[in-house]
Amino acid sequence: MCNARYFSNELKKLDEHQLEKFAGYIVKSCYLVVVSTPDFDSAYRIFSTLNSRGLELSPTDILKSDIIGVIHESQQEKYTKIWEDKETNLGREIFQELFSHIRMIYTKTKLREKILKEFRKFIKPEENPKEFIDDGVQPYSDALDVIKNANYLNSDEDARIVNSMFRWLNRIDNFDWIPPAILYLSRNDNNPNNLKQFFTYLERLAAGLMILRADINERIGRYAKLLTAIETNADLYASDSPLQLTSAEKVAIIKTLDGDLYLMKRIRLYVLLRLDSTLFDGEAIYNYKIITIEHILPQNPSADSTWLKLFPTEYERNSYVHRLGNLALLSNKMNPAAQNFDFDQKKNVFQNLRFDKKKDAYVKGTLGIVPFSLTIQALQESEWTPEVISKRQVDFLERLKQTWRL
Repeated sequence: MCNARYFSNELKKLDEHQLEKFAGYIVKSCYLVVVSTPDFDSAYRIFSTLNSRGLELSPTDILKSDIIGVIHESQQEKYTKIWEDKETNLGREIFQELFSHIRMIYTKTKLREKILKEFRKFIKPEENPKEFIDDGVQPYSDALDVIKNANYLNSDEDARIVNSMFRWLNRIDNFDWIPPAILYLSRNDNNPNNLKQFFTYLERLAAGLMILRADINERIGRYAKLLTAIETNADLYASDSPLQLTSAEKVAIIKTLDGDLYLMKRIRLYVLLRLDSTLFDGEAIYNYKIITIEHILPQNPSADSTWLKLFPTEYERNSYVHRLGNLALLSNKMNPAAQNFDFDQKKNVFQNLRFDKKKDAYVKGTLGIVPFSLTIQALQESEWTPEVISKRQVDFLERLKQTWRL
């Protein structure tokens, strides 16, 4: 309607001679091609092909047309502005992501067909278009913006904790937790204490499911139950709530954390950063471009190293090398040659020194190591023995158990 109004206004500016020329051009040089298809999906594919030189319509563009189109003309401009403001604020890509989360909030099932088809089949926003925008698009868009940017504003202390949980949740390796996060935040925006409690538990649940490598069906099923619990005002902190980890899940998480963590590529950095944040005196924020995980006891110690005296058998080395107690964090890649150094030499590398072959000595380097608490603690050790690793393992595991209330 806005486009039609624009062209109508522009045509009114033309005089009679200009209108005649324009009409003649259309009659002689323009063609109207009618393309019919058996269903809307086919029509959309054809349109996308014909429109490939421009910006293709997204499902949200088509939904916008469906929804705004059935609102009374007197209010279309108002709701168009709301829609477009939210899209501009989130950005086109994240705005499209928002509708995947809205679909989950409404249907509580895994996506089985194209999102446009599921909206029309199950949600039917065109039946109550103003409500869908007022009670759905608008508050859910605002909530997603706060979650993505960790910029909740309210009580200082509570807001700090809420935003900290948002930053951790955004590091989870899937986005299935977002629909319940959006729903709860949109309903409790003015209650920071509730948000602090809920998102502390949601981070625990999301991290726990990630550590246990729950598949998408398990995650979707769990978060669907959580959405229902939020909508029905169920007690989210009861032992049988979908927000809570079960006793079996807690045991399995502890067992995983006490194993060869380094070999678990999808979870190891999250766990180590979460651990490091508990050791940090204050609010730890990790915005480094590169964060690497280093073994202090090397994976492949040199034959002439002291490591083979401290850990004489391959079995003993394998028992310690990949576990929590033997790992450190760096904000950049250390010299690969240093990975097999003895402990004293390795500490020099950690402390931003590098080995200059020409000078046959250590000189100040440019590694720019950020002092992670996990790494600082390692540097304070005078030696690196099985006993040191075992003690760190016990201490760190206890820290994580306390953090996630395991």
